[in-house]
Amino acid sequence: MIGIWFKLFYRNSIKNWMSTLVNIGGLSLGLLCLLIGLSYYDSEVAYDAWNPHKDHIYKVGHRFSDGQVFDDSTQPEAAKCKELIPEITDALSMPSWYMEDLLQVGERSFFSKKILYAQPNFFEFFPHPIRKGNKDELFATKNSIVIAEEVSEHLFQKSNPIGKALRIGKDTYVVSGVFKQQKASTTLPQVVIWDSVNKNQANNWGAYSQYTYYKIADDAVIANVEEKILQVFIDEYYQKEATQEGISLDAYLERSGSVPFLEKLADYRLHGKGDLGPLEGKGNYLFLMLSISLALLILLISTINFINLSFANGVKRSKEVGVKKVLGLAKKWFYLQYSGEIALQIGIAVVVAFGTAEFVLPLFNDYFGLNVSVITGMLFVKIVGIALLISLLVGILFSGFLGRMETLTALKGKLGSPKSIMVFRNTMLAVQLFFAGFFLIGALIVKSQVNFMNTKELGFSGEGVVVVPMAKGENRWQRYQLAKAEFEKKPYVISVSSSLETPGKDEDNSNNVEYRDALVDCKMNTVDYGHFKMLDIQFVKGNSFSSNTPALTAESIIMNETAISKLGIQAPIGKTVTVFGKQFTIKGVVKDYHFEGFEREIRPVFYLHYSGIDWLKYNLNAVHFKLDLTKVPLALDEITKFWQEELEPGYPFEYRFVDQQFKKTFETYKRQQLFFSVLTIIIISVSLLGLLALSSLVIQQRLKEVAIKKTLGASVRELMADLLLNFVKVVLISTAVLIPVSYWGLNQWLDNFAYRISMPIWPYMLSPLVLLCLVIMVVGFKAYRATKVDLISHLKFE
Repeated sequence: MIGIWFKLFYRNSIKNWMSTLVNIGGLSLGLLCLLIGLSYYDSEVAYDAWNPHKDHIYKVGHRFSDGQVFDDSTQPEAAKCKELIPEITDALSMPSWYMEDLLQVGERSFFSKKILYAQPNFFEFFPHPIRKGNKDELFATKNSIVIAEEVSEHLFQKSNPIGKALRIGKDTYVVSGVFKQQKASTTLPQVVIWDSVNKNQANNWGAYSQYTYYKIADDAVIANVEEKILQVFIDEYYQKEATQEGISLDAYLERSGSVPFLEKLADYRLHGKGDLGPLEGKGNYLFLMLSISLALLILLISTINFINLSFANGVKRSKEVGVKKVLGLAKKWFYLQYSGEIALQIGIAVVVAFGTAEFVLPLFNDYFGLNVSVITGMLFVKIVGIALLISLLVGILFSGFLGRMETLTALKGKLGSPKSIMVFRNTMLAVQLFFAGFFLIGALIVKSQVNFMNTKELGFSGEGVVVVPMAKGENRWQRYQLAKAEFEKKPYVISVSSSLETPGKDEDNSNNVEYRDALVDCKMNTVDYGHFKMLDIQFVKGNSFSSNTPALTAESIIMNETAISKLGIQAPIGKTVTVFGKQFTIKGVVKDYHFEGFEREIRPVFYLHYSGIDWLKYNLNAVHFKLDLTKVPLALDEITKFWQEELEPGYPFEYRFVDQQFKKTFETYKRQQLFFSVLTIIIISVSLLGLLALSSLVIQQRLKEVAIKKTLGASVRELMADLLLNFVKVVLISTAVLIPVSYWGLNQWLDNFAYRISMPIWPYMLSPLVLLCLVIMVVGFKAYRATKVDLISHLKFE
């Protein structure tokens, strides 16, 4: 009997090959999307899931009255809060960035971009497994260093590194441990070094440069702990500052203070409130939820299509059903056969989905910069479980649908549907068309916003400007002078300069600027001569720093229009402001230009020359070259050769163009544009398949009606109009809901940008027209074929 079932399934599949292909292909697509979405979800929630203390460790952040949210904290905060707040059982402080440098052992070297200076209890908070060394004595001395397995294998190969020397620049360390990087983690260094407390920062409660983590007791109320941390700041810093300035504590808090808040380590990757996020970067929770929601949506639409196509094919198999009923086939075998056919198709779809994922997932990872893997035991169980539920649901519906056929009607090869079923199908079609229209409008709006960002006047020009980072740590200022002297005389180099930050590369440096009673937190940029001319940044008042007046330059400051406005300075040239406790004279005001992309409004910015304060030269991190556009390859070859042979031998050489660097600030939205476009194509295609299925079923059921009307003299146009009318009504109803909902939703998305397009109207007019045309094309094709019905074959039993 089972063999006969397989033969019937095979013959029907071949006979209705297109429906079978659409059934399996559509469901495979839905399962594939869900598979990738769930894989992405699993990879994100895995961050620090391995950490046994993840639910007891909290990172502190700070929210300021001007809307800024710092992930950073101050250096004295950790020790003082641990001392004064009993709920805090331990505290860890470390810089809010990785260092990078060359590690050397004899002739072997390893350049690491993940060197972390941390307190000795780092591995108590992030317990990456210690493979070699005594975990209780990892930082017995201040020259101890703990390295990851990959670093150990590269530098020491197969020998035991414990107790051996390792050089970083001029410093020598002794390897005290080797650890395995436990992935995924929000803090994943390659090298951990004891971070000695900076004496200059030990009592500086205003310098936010550390990441601070607390272990908090199980019975603690987090809101109470946050209040106590704020009170520590008030007692240790805010009250003293307010008294010195002669203002009330509330006024000081409103102007300069911050409100501390705690974020659980287990949630930090996806739900971090700060601008920077953890050392390993923030997860995109919105995109994650969108991916999963859309995957479920596509799977739902695919399942609906699967049901509709199965029902449509069931109509064609009604005679087979009638014969089986006449022959007295037991109900359980009847239901088992047709449910089994559904399960077999879904099983094939699961195999196709997993097989396709192996090819699609690497592309997904590369495009979105992720590291998602598919083949995990639980994920396999989830997908198979979902497939079984779909199989059970569709199998029961399909076999029940066939089982309820009246024998005489089935033998005639005719089938009617209750009105309630038609209402349900029309509703599902309206839902499909709604989402298809939403994504079509969304794709057009996203494309318009991305085009706007691509073409908007930025206020600077990075064309031909190359930034070359300095990888070697010591003597950067001296080596910068060497590079400058070497290349300023080259004909293919127009100019050489440097700055702490360049457009598109935000180092998140800021400081308070005071003018009379006003105080504003401003982005800080340290620059050398020629920086503004190199980037074609315009001055609205005053002028730039001049190498002809070095003494005056050291006492001068340049600000942007926003900073001048927020400080309320009238006629700014020659006025003095206070930064770092030193007074500077405003020499120039530059026109506002975009620095960080379009998500945030242009911030207030001030510029100092490297000579303005002694320690600013230590911040120099890159050399900038403006190149002759006709000789860029030659220039890059010469710069590379000089860097590798003269300036930083043994260190990696990298460079980036400023204009390309800035474009990366909205790279995410370009990806979203493609993402929206692909999903639009998928959802419209799947919806059209659903439309094809529904129109096939409805028109199949109305062939007798068509035959009668045709016999009575109805024209082809009248018959087609009658068959199309119901579907056109569904499109109109869907559009009535689509336009207001999509307008609201896409306005919310555009509100993520400080600089955005005005909402265009044309996508809301075009999308319904496109959907209507597609519906008319698909249904019209089926309707036209129905008008060619053989009258005798549909009227001979009447």
